Amino acid sequence: MKTYLEEHSDATRIFPWLADANSSIRCLCVVGEMLLFQEEIVQFKQISSEMFRDELAKKHALSTYRFYVVVCVRNQFQSKRIFDYYKLWRLIEREEMLEGFTTRMEVPVQVGKEPYYVGIAEFGIEQLTTAIEMISDSPAMYTIICANHDRPSHCQELLDQVLDIGLTGCGGLPVVEMVTTLTAQGYAICTWGSSSEEQELQCFYTAAFL
Repeated sequence: MKTYLEEHSDATRIFPWLADANSSIRCLCVVGEMLLFQEEIVQFKQISSEMFRDELAKKHALSTYRFYVVVCVRNQFQSKRIFDYYKLWRLIEREEMLEGFTTRMEVPVQVGKEPYYVGIAEFGIEQLTTAIEMISDSPAMYTIICANHDRPSHCQELLDQVLDIGLTGCGGLPVVEMVTTLTAQGYAICTWGSSSEEQELQCFYTAAFL
């Protein structure tokens, strides 16, 4: 396994899905190569969390950052009533330890005829590894938002913006629009990319985040 950092001053030249975005968007990537076995991928998720944390600490004191995870889930039950009972966070809690994920919010949405829930929660630097595991397991359903603003939690504001954009036609989070919209407001957006032998934590931001 080989791990390293890449920094791109113009993410639009590196990521084709950002080709039409503002060239001021930058990207910090934590890359893992030659990940041939599942245990190496699991190990890299922990390593990428530590490397990303170290990079954040070089820019600001870790205590000044706020972290949010945005999630969407679709109904996988035969009964919508069961889905409405679990909603989003209770459903995720069946598989994830969510201690430290606070100010949890969830809203029902519809994509075509399919029911979904979209939600957000705030978490601390101690939960960063757990959040990275979430986005790496399902990049279309989870996204991390980072803020370096030393101000009260604003989960509702961020959730409203995601809802205004809307889910994709396939029911995933609108990652492209979240990157272009929220980086322009000084946030950083973290996503996950992977191929057969490579995994990558991607953090998109502009100079306003620094």
